[in-house]
Amino acid sequence: MLSVVVLTKNSERTIERCLKGLMESSIKPKTIIIVDGGSTDRTLDIVRKYSSVLNIKVLQDRGGGLAIARDIGWRSTNTKYVAMIDSDVVVNRDFFNRAIELLEKDSTLGAIGAKLKPICEEKGILSKFQEKNLAIHLHWNEPPYPSTVPAVHTACTVFRRKAIEEAGGFDPYFRLAKEDSDISFKLRKRGYKLSYIDLFSLHMETGKRFWSINFRYGRSYPYISRKHPDESKLWTKKNVILTISFFIIPLQLIIFIHYLRRYYKLKDLRISERILLAVVETLRQYVRTAGMLYELIVKREYKR
Repeated sequence: MLSVVVLTKNSERTIERCLKGLMESSIKPKTIIIVDGGSTDRTLDIVRKYSSVLNIKVLQDRGGGLAIARDIGWRSTNTKYVAMIDSDVVVNRDFFNRAIELLEKDSTLGAIGAKLKPICEEKGILSKFQEKNLAIHLHWNEPPYPSTVPAVHTACTVFRRKAIEEAGGFDPYFRLAKEDSDISFKLRKRGYKLSYIDLFSLHMETGKRFWSINFRYGRSYPYISRKHPDESKLWTKKNVILTISFFIIPLQLIIFIHYLRRYYKLKDLRISERILLAVVETLRQYVRTAGMLYELIVKREYKR
């Protein structure tokens, strides 16, 4: 009934805990498809170690990007439901069981995701930010099924195979990021609902890739706005202000104060943490904006 697709690339830090989580799930996947992006570390050695206890199939994505890797994965399965699980996620033991129960009950439900609880074993402000940032708090506050959401992530989500087929699968255009938003928008346009449930899977974060991931995420903005301008506008008020503030320095202080006020509302943080996290949040927004401008002005790869 259920297959799982896991994307890997130099994932030795987390892949063992990810596979252990799948072993301990209340529903055992029929097949686990590992789509590897050319790992040069011990990732595939660790995967092979679990091949005796899990039905694992290893495929290669030929370096085509996230959407191609996910598309290769789900097309290699034949089950009614397909779960997308990131290699740095430990799935909640009861998630698959609860997700399939709801998908079986509600035929209009195209995908249902677990909420994510970030954990970071490293120390430092970037690691603290990965665990405590505003986006995480907003994600946690999403109302669960039967409420619906505009989009679900692909870090720990069960999809209805029929729905993915009707949507045409994952679009290789989205090689950097936002493949989750694209498939979500396509499912909704075909009449499917998207939801979360209040079960938390662990997301094993790291501060080491903070800058590169956010720059790449910013580069993906022109892609999603070009394909889905009705769902994801590029020149939002926030993006306009951030872009202008690159050239008008006093605006940067106003942006920092804006985020500081938002972090001050998070009662589980100390005052010093609120200030530091507001600084990092401001920097993150600028890194993403820089990525967006780099794609628009320099790379221009979003224009197919």
